Amino acid sequence: MAVAAGQTPSVVLVAVDDTVLAQLVRAATTDAEADEVTPPLTSGRAWTSERVAWLCDFHRVRRAGLAGPAGEATWAVVVDELVVGSVRLKHTDELGVLEMGIWLTRGSRGRGVGREATAAAVRQAASLGASGVRADTTVSNTGALVVLRHLGFTLTLSDDGQDVRALLQLDPEASGDECR
Repeated sequence: MAVAAGQTPSVVLVAVDDTVLAQLVRAATTDAEADEVTPPLTSGRAWTSERVAWLCDFHRVRRAGLAGPAGEATWAVVVDELVVGSVRLKHTDELGVLEMGIWLTRGSRGRGVGREATAAAVRQAASLGASGVRADTTVSNTGALVVLRHLGFTLTLSDDGQDVRALLQLDPEASGDECR
């Protein structure tokens, strides 16, 4: 990835069609640990055919978007025409609030890609009519906490001191109505 130090990367979110999905799987299996991308489906942290199948199914089912059966949509994170991860938005129990998730390849971390991809996901949520975006992480995920604070999320620590819930309230006049 050709992002020079101090330069803001040009991040684009793209729909996950079959071509992009193949690139996403390649990025995940070559530059991310399986546990960073999928639930612990198999023993060990290695990529297995079961984990790859899960990743493919996960994105295929979510092509229907927020109105689809999963109530969730995903996009690939692209920098310089290279797929480096994905973001997701999912309905929550709170009307109008979407949960956001993200994973990035190791090679894209620490270069501002996470900040730009998260900002793009927030803009996507606003365009869909969301009143807020929520993200859940842990106190040990310092990179995520820095990004969330930078973008104006309010952070709340769990009672056990390990988990963090971040919430960003969006402009109520946002366009779109998929979240209402």
